[in-house]
Amino acid sequence: MKLLLTIVSILTITVASAQNGEIILGNKFYKEEKFDKAEELYRKSLAKKPSPEAQFNLGNSLYKQEKQEDAIKAFDEAATLASTPEMKAKALYNKAVLYHKANQLNEAIEAYKAALRLTPNDAEIRKNLQLALRTQKQKQPDEQKKQKPKDQPKEKKQQEPPPPKPQQSKLNKKQAEQYLKALEEKEKQLQEKMRKKTNAPAQPQKDW
Repeated sequence: MKLLLTIVSILTITVASAQNGEIILGNKFYKEEKFDKAEELYRKSLAKKPSPEAQFNLGNSLYKQEKQEDAIKAFDEAATLASTPEMKAKALYNKAVLYHKANQLNEAIEAYKAALRLTPNDAEIRKNLQLALRTQKQKQPDEQKKQKPKDQPKEKKQQEPPPPKPQQSKLNKKQAEQYLKALEEKEKQLQEKMRKKTNAPAQPQKDW
């Protein structure tokens, strides 16, 4: 599916007034890609009186200056101020696109759904929603794989048997055997000596 992550362009104003004049001039700067000047004029218009058009166009000018968080807030406010479902859907859609580009899929999906509920026949919103849902589904197995290595050491640690008790070295055992053998041999010799002494003939008495 082709990626359709493009925002809805600025809203145009046809009715002339002091406030709308600033929006119209801001739109002129926007089309000339002088986004900072456009932002300044949209803010001046909003300072006089909040309007969904100025708020929406402010979001676009902020987005073009790569001020993503400020742009999202502007589109949120535009959705709140919107007087028609179509205008609100455009603001929500632009907010969803910015979340989508930032890979914040949960937020993007929620905003796409809100926009689609307002304009159910909008094919572009539907396609982007499907794309976001598919990307989210593909990412879930990867996140589970990343989590498994972290859990494995804990499991291995729990399954490890207790360390064996220290045993005496072979050298000590051998020495002990030699020592016992020497004692036995010594005792045997002593017994043999005693036996010989007991069986020895008595010395003859001297004649006086």
